[in-house]
Amino acid sequence: MSNKIFTAVICILCVFVLSGCATSNSVKIASFEAQISTIIDSIEEINENMNAIDPDSDSAGTQMLKYMKELSSAIDNLAAIEVPSGEYQYVNDLAVEAQEYISEAITLYSQILSSGAEYAPDIADEAWQYYQKACRRISVIVSLLHGNTPSDVEISYG
Repeated sequence: MSNKIFTAVICILCVFVLSGCATSNSVKIASFEAQISTIIDSIEEINENMNAIDPDSDSAGTQMLKYMKELSSAIDNLAAIEVPSGEYQYVNDLAVEAQEYISEAITLYSQILSSGAEYAPDIADEAWQYYQKACRRISVIVSLLHGNTPSDVEISYG
């Protein structure tokens, strides 16, 4: 009889522990998704601002650099989010890659702006390519979070 009571108590404890873990993980996932949503909204706003820049404006270059720095900050926040274990690990990996690419783009754009009146198309093209790579990583993150796997990427789920 005492063995049956002991077994029942152990089973009940296991149920409480396991349900507590599931709840904890659910809370972590909900928090993660809320943080991601806020950051993605911020990135979309930055993108809209970048697209609104008048390319013929004298301040177009400095405006672009300003928004790229804002984008870099948003990507930094994305990379810093605590990712729940499991299927979301790709978010951190892709965000870190995007962070590296946007940093390189900013460095190159800054180099162009600091060179004065002399425009360097090769540097501008390289900066644009890094910017595009960063944006592609963000695009893949958004697609994956919406349950779509882009056909042209290979993803590891941790």
